[in-house]
Amino acid sequence: MINLSPKSVARVLFSLIITTSAFSMGMQSAIAQEDNESDQGDIAILVNSLDNPYYTAEANAAKEQAEELGYSTRVLSHNEDVNRQRELISSIVAQGVDGIILDNADSSSSVAAVRYATERDVPVVLINREIPENGIAISQLSHNNVQAASQVAQKFIEQVGEEGTYVELTCNLADNNCVTRSKSFHRVLDQYPDLKMVARQDAGGELLKAKQAMDSILQEHSDIDGVVAGNGPVALGAIASIRASGNSDITVVGIDGSNDERDAIMAGDLYATSMLQAQELAREGVKQLDQYLKTGDTGKPERQLFRGILVTQDNAELVQNFEYQSQ
Repeated sequence: MINLSPKSVARVLFSLIITTSAFSMGMQSAIAQEDNESDQGDIAILVNSLDNPYYTAEANAAKEQAEELGYSTRVLSHNEDVNRQRELISSIVAQGVDGIILDNADSSSSVAAVRYATERDVPVVLINREIPENGIAISQLSHNNVQAASQVAQKFIEQVGEEGTYVELTCNLADNNCVTRSKSFHRVLDQYPDLKMVARQDAGGELLKAKQAMDSILQEHSDIDGVVAGNGPVALGAIASIRASGNSDITVVGIDGSNDERDAIMAGDLYATSMLQAQELAREGVKQLDQYLKTGDTGKPERQLFRGILVTQDNAELVQNFEYQSQ
């Protein structure tokens, strides 16, 4: 039997209170920002990791648009974890949120979470990633990944030519967007039988994983002509590896259009990318949620596509935080 002094007991109780409080706050929203309540209502914005510049731009644009329309907001990150997403949605629905803007954690696995909210009269607008069912979300806004990948592949051919060797680094084959991009790359590239893919690896959408994958590939294929990358961080990881190898003759293309990609294009390290209109898509999602909350209808078809904007050295200076400044 352990005997504790009154002071020891107090310290233990205080520690338990602090731990319990921190756990409770973390369950409600680990990365949450909540403003003063508004008469207009409360909108929750759920995205992937806020360490990624795409999701940060997306979340900030949605938040700014919602507040401009008079809503209070909270921004949360599910970190592409389906279970965490489910917990967050359950929590905010219980708290009485009026609507949800969601860039979901996984297309197929997110159907149940979206249905959970809508069955409790909390409308959901999906941005960036769709789900494979209609009639659950009130809107599904996504990028035209077929168009974005195809235009980048065409620029790749323009630079590399119709024969040679290349590597594909996919962004994350668990993500339907990445699968679509890969297929669309190949619809263009496979038309040229003398252009050979010598290696293909999934880099998980991450810069470091892409660099490691490229390091390994270059040990066997040091004389490749190019790399097609499924997203921006993967393209930048490939560039880091190529720089370290001392090879400056490898053409790299990607998709996303971050400021880092813009800078890489201006420096001559990245040949081209397709800028995804993260801010415009997020703002439009909020506008449609607002319209639905006020009238019971968005006035738009459920599924809507936003085109990618080709970025090269000719227009890279016009890109800022996933927005094209001349628009």
